[in-house]
Amino acid sequence: MVSKEDALKELNLNDKEIKVYLSLLMLGQSSVNAVAKKSNLNRVSTYDILKALLEKGFVSYVIISGVKHFEAVDPSKFLDSLREKQEKIKEVLPELKSIKSSLTKKPQIEMFEEINGLKSIFNDILKENKETWFIGDPKMIKALEFYFPHFIMHKRKQGIFSKVITLDCAEMKQYQKEAPKKFINMKFIQDKIEMTKIIYGDKIAFLTFKEKNSIGILIENKEITETERKLFEILWKQAKP
Repeated sequence: MVSKEDALKELNLNDKEIKVYLSLLMLGQSSVNAVAKKSNLNRVSTYDILKALLEKGFVSYVIISGVKHFEAVDPSKFLDSLREKQEKIKEVLPELKSIKSSLTKKPQIEMFEEINGLKSIFNDILKENKETWFIGDPKMIKALEFYFPHFIMHKRKQGIFSKVITLDCAEMKQYQKEAPKKFINMKFIQDKIEMTKIIYGDKIAFLTFKEKNSIGILIENKEITETERKLFEILWKQAKP
């Protein structure tokens, strides 16, 4: 559970500001001296902090008999302030998006290491929820033996269809025999594949599955992905059912 101090830090308050605000919240309307004593800070520092909190809208004050008395703003007003900021952002969001989309989008490239890192790519496939094309190294299933059934279960649950090109071997032939046809179409080639390539949405992933130093490279770029799809289709025509 998040602490009140951590929550207040999210509102861009530093440690001393948080300390003074919480002290004032507990004291109610109070003089600088009373807040300083409660906060265990000197009077000058406390006054400077109260002034900063006043400017940020976290405290208010009244003058009683010529002396400033400060009071903590009702915490519920923070939500009002956040909503106001959110509405302002929503108002200009279309304009900001327009500015971004006017630029030539550079390919986004991410690298993942080891099996746990490669799982992030498969989780992204589920998140993208689009038809997926594999040129697959049979070692992929064994390398992901505990995670792969989980991935396939969710993939089928979401109705994601796959085209798969892989090595013509007994293991993959058996997989083809057992896999429901409405979720997968497999073809085979004779050449051994040392890398897995996965195309989905506007993304393409390159993965290697080794006992050590397994890596995955994920590229998001429409032009690159469209080219890779054309190359896949060429190989798909040459591969055997």
